[in-house]
Amino acid sequence: MKCAARLIAIGFAGLAILISACSEEKDYARNFDTPNVAPVCFYDVVTYDKGVFTGIGWAADKEDGAPLKKIIVYVDGKAVGEAKYYTDRSDVSVMYKNERWLKSGWRVVEKIPLEKGLHSSMALAYDKNEALKVAAKDFKVE
Repeated sequence: MKCAARLIAIGFAGLAILISACSEEKDYARNFDTPNVAPVCFYDVVTYDKGVFTGIGWAADKEDGAPLKKIIVYVDGKAVGEAKYYTDRSDVSVMYKNERWLKSGWRVVEKIPLEKGLHSSMALAYDKNEALKVAAKDFKVE
């Protein structure tokens, strides 16, 4: 059906190109046996002191609970490291009424060089089926 609509828009002269383009389309939604909802991820705190970057947040998943498969933290587009779970987050568990989210707290601490000024950090949270949620936090180095 998608190809037929393109045929009308392109016209008869583009039929050969259209057939080629339609044959290369892939429906990636069929790769999943069951729906997979992306996890929930929040970035709470970013600090940078004496060359040490610290990022703190929480992440959990409706299907998997917590902790997640992995959380990779980036600063200014460069991977800093993989966050580790370090604390229970009873506030998250209570707020979302889900005791499986208790172990959702994460933290990354890495020594990295940063210039003075504005910077951005992202936490990419992956569940066991590789569904992804991105949380971002900007910060300033004085």
